Amino acid sequence: MPTNYILVKVPDSLKDYHLFLRDFFKTMIHKLDKNSHKDTPTKENLDGIMDLLVDEVIEFEQQIYRDRFNENSLVELADQANFSFLAYVVLRLEGVEHEDKSTIGTE
Repeated sequence: MPTNYILVKVPDSLKDYHLFLRDFFKTMIHKLDKNSHKDTPTKENLDGIMDLLVDEVIEFEQQIYRDRFNENSLVELADQANFSFLAYVVLRLEGVEHEDKSTIGTE
């Protein structure tokens, strides 16, 4: 059973998409967890992660041409998002600061 939760307030401007956001984030987390044994952020440099991200874009494109209505099309998008997240982690670990200017989820 998970012990860590992320609570995010979805702005009214995105209310029509909150179920899509929920499912997208759940898929991302599932795939990150499934691949957590790879420890990618600490084993890959930024260039390596960007190469993997490009590979994921190609895999998505191939999936769309093969069968866009297959659920795997959505999973490939989550994979792309995860490699973007891993690049974010690498930059943060390298000391890049991120000033959070939003108040979403802090109210």
